[in-house]
Amino acid sequence: MNQTDKTITIVIAAGGTSGHIYPAFAIATGIKKTLPSVKFIFCGAAGGLEQKMVENEGYEFFPIPAQNMPNRHDRRYLSWISNNIKGMRKSRRLLRESKPSLVIGTGGFVSAPLVAAARLMKIPYLLHEQNAVPGRANRLFAREAQAVFISYESSRSYFRHKDNLIFSGNPVRPIFFELDRHKARQALELSSDLFLVLVMGGSLGSRTINQALARMDDQGAWSSLLDKHPSLRLIVSTGVQSKADCAEEIAALPGVIGAHPFLHDAPYWIAACDLFVGRAGAMTCAEISSQGKPSVLVPFPYAVDDHQTENAFAMQQAGASIVFEDRIFDSNRLLETLDDLIAKPDLLASMSEKSHQWATPDAAGSIARFVATVINQDGTAQG
Repeated sequence: MNQTDKTITIVIAAGGTSGHIYPAFAIATGIKKTLPSVKFIFCGAAGGLEQKMVENEGYEFFPIPAQNMPNRHDRRYLSWISNNIKGMRKSRRLLRESKPSLVIGTGGFVSAPLVAAARLMKIPYLLHEQNAVPGRANRLFAREAQAVFISYESSRSYFRHKDNLIFSGNPVRPIFFELDRHKARQALELSSDLFLVLVMGGSLGSRTINQALARMDDQGAWSSLLDKHPSLRLIVSTGVQSKADCAEEIAALPGVIGAHPFLHDAPYWIAACDLFVGRAGAMTCAEISSQGKPSVLVPFPYAVDDHQTENAFAMQQAGASIVFEDRIFDSNRLLETLDDLIAKPDLLASMSEKSHQWATPDAAGSIARFVATVINQDGTAQG
């Protein structure tokens, strides 16, 4: 596509959790390669995780009122309606002033006011769905979208109108395809001989996983496992909502090289690890598969529509993961699984290969190419 000097503006709604934010960054990076002069404005909740992450990436951030949809009988339902009306009004003002060629929603409650405003103003928009079970916002706005990019083929059954569905997979940040185990371990100053287990309970944290870690040496079982496998080490992300004493308790265990609320260099730890243990958010699954990592997944049972369970079982069916229900996962199951997998390198290698096959390295590129086909040289989008 021959690009003119006219600045093209694209507004992206992303927020709530990092699982909606990171794919938005990856999509923006992919579009920048195709349309170098494009300007991005990110929308999200004021003071939310997204604001800090977006500003750290150097993008413009525009706060809009937004709230997760409660049950109709919840007393917060009226405030949800009020907040989203305010969010739509503010979104319409932004769209009038910025005159974007395109709006992109990556799901989550933050995207609803912006995409609703775009639809009312007849501004073209596209959606990206990360999970196997599509979120309510994406299902609501799917019919009139230019395209709905999905990350699991099984997602098609949840959409009434399927003509605009395009499989892309989940776009991950480019750094995941630039790193390997050797490079990551060099950067982290880790020996190549260590068997490193990365434990991540999601950006907000997992009480179940953290408790399993904190209690795994109550009877000396963890110390015994270290005696049996002296190269075994753990690095843990406890989550930003975890209690400080939980992180301190885990960090004090032998063989744990660190326990932090958030791993800012997570791509390096994912590339460096030999096994991943954690929740089954869509982007978690995409990031570990981009590096071909075998995994033990404990899906969060209270996710909307239980989408993490669907994500996890898709990985298990592919042969890349072992899945435990949250209600039965504890320190004993964690220790038994670690012992079993370390003793079976052939199984780990097979899981790693299956994980790598699950990856979709061109996800961001395929979305970017689509964007380039719908945006005209004068910066307007084709209907």
